[in-house]
Amino acid sequence: MQKIIINKLEPIDYCQLEIKDFTVFTGPQASGKSTVAKSIFFFKNIKNILFEQFKKKCFLNNYPADESLDLSLKNRVEREIRSIFLQIFGTTWPMDTAMKLVYYYKSQSYIKVSLKTEYVSPNYIWLDFSDDIIKFIRRLEHRTQNNADTIFDVDFTDIKEEIDAFFDDHGEIVYIPAGRSMITLLSTQLSYLYSSMDDMQKKNMDYCTQNYLERILRMKSVFSVSISQMIQDKIHLTDKKVNRQLLFSAAELMKNILQGEYRYIDGEERLQISENRYVKINFASSGQQEAVWILNVIFYYLLNNRKTYFIIEEPESHLFPNAQKLIAEFISLSKNDGKNQIFITTHSPYILGSINNLLYANRICGSAELSELNDIVLPDKRLRFSSLSAYFINHGKAVSCTDNEFECIKNEIIDGASEDINRDYEKMVLLKEKFLSGEVQ
Repeated sequence: MQKIIINKLEPIDYCQLEIKDFTVFTGPQASGKSTVAKSIFFFKNIKNILFEQFKKKCFLNNYPADESLDLSLKNRVEREIRSIFLQIFGTTWPMDTAMKLVYYYKSQSYIKVSLKTEYVSPNYIWLDFSDDIIKFIRRLEHRTQNNADTIFDVDFTDIKEEIDAFFDDHGEIVYIPAGRSMITLLSTQLSYLYSSMDDMQKKNMDYCTQNYLERILRMKSVFSVSISQMIQDKIHLTDKKVNRQLLFSAAELMKNILQGEYRYIDGEERLQISENRYVKINFASSGQQEAVWILNVIFYYLLNNRKTYFIIEEPESHLFPNAQKLIAEFISLSKNDGKNQIFITTHSPYILGSINNLLYANRICGSAELSELNDIVLPDKRLRFSSLSAYFINHGKAVSCTDNEFECIKNEIIDGASEDINRDYEKMVLLKEKFLSGEVQ
């Protein structure tokens, strides 16, 4: 199982966790939830960096340019990792010199990021690769040299699969950040704004947001027809098995959450309310704007049955409690029978409570009438406790908040704020009673 260690990074003092199929992080604002999410994304994206640099290295060997740019594959990968680290976490100058990130892809395969102070640049980003990763990169380097005269014969699909297999990670990594409504609000201007940026301006953008933005810009045109039509087209155009029930369940949840259906028609983003009525997406409610691209992105990967690790920040943003329940069910549905993995950050007791219901539904499925249980929670939505990890993060520490006896997220985490509110109310009631009884002069 993959594992990450975070030491002295932003609000995080120390955090160590295994990467399970379904991970939940909750805690106060600015406590470090996004830091953990971004750290996992950073390391899971390194295999993509390696693949892209392999392709560029092959190209340079065939079409040599300035020899000063002809770095080794390892050096090219290190340079790109440093660049993306800065684009995700910002300058290292104010960082604690004890900062360290370690990600274990397998028991002995790891990449470590730390800081060195003895270089010209303050807090220079230092990378350590385990021996097997170094050897693997060298083997790839050797293949770029062997294929120097036959780039068009290189099977990059095989190379990609080989890299995925080495890192024991065959899925895509998809980051859905918080603050989605602003990107949706500016939807009509985004394509122009982004295309007018040069590379330096794009690098000044947070990398996770940039990755998300590029993804939705590529994906918009897919939604030119209804969701049901997309499902029917997929069923008719592929010879692979399609999970119809899962896709139609996802479509129903999307419609209930959005109170409509997203469409991209003639370069315009719409929320289709009915056959003849629609609202331009930038005039939709803030909740609809926040939720629409969580739903669209996940549905796209479900439709194409692509193995994915989804990182989703604050899925509850601007949603009514009932819609928060539904989006929790939608995210659980996106596991796609265990094919996909989920990481979410949340402040919402409704999200946590809904997850507990999905855990309980799975727990009692052997001791309840299944047809009646299915009417409440479909099998595709249920969660196995063994596949879940949940953490409460505060004061720089991440502490597990699961209850192993009852196989759920601890109630005190879910109800903590309510208890504080109720406690204050009870104190005020006592003050009133004390006053009316004449105990206060």
